[in-house]
Amino acid sequence: MAKKKDKSAAKSGQKGKKSGGLSFLAILVMAVLLFMVALPTFITLGVGLLPSVLAFLFDRHHGRYLVRCVFGLNFSGVAPYVMELWRDGGQSMAMATHQLLDPMTMTIMYGAAGLGWLMYLAMPPIVANVLSLTAQRRTVELREQQRDLIRIWGDNLISEIEKGSR
Repeated sequence: MAKKKDKSAAKSGQKGKKSGGLSFLAILVMAVLLFMVALPTFITLGVGLLPSVLAFLFDRHHGRYLVRCVFGLNFSGVAPYVMELWRDGGQSMAMATHQLLDPMTMTIMYGAAGLGWLMYLAMPPIVANVLSLTAQRRTVELREQQRDLIRIWGDNLISEIEKGSR
């Protein structure tokens, strides 16, 4: 029965691929609409989110964790300037150009993306160390429990367990 399901899924073109996030076409449509409606915002986002675009192009791993880290922090660096553009500049090209030519603005936008890259690089060793310490602590706890059981049941318990495992 499982073989029939596999064959029917193959015939219908479904390969079990999960759809995660936005598709390239949806992003393209949103970019074109943003370009037509709010050009200064489009330019600010385009220049500010350049590190995220590069991460998207280079990250080919399954979960795209590099893209997630870089985009999240990069967008948090770009968002205040987009909000300022909407609030103070009235969507003017002069305000967008002024923002993008300011070195501090670019430092904040790209610095936030850099923190995303650092987080992507630093987290796996940190998580590995935490898991290793947790496993070591659990081993010590199990050894203590083993000693308590031997104290309660005696050394005969060990010889009977060894007989049963043979």
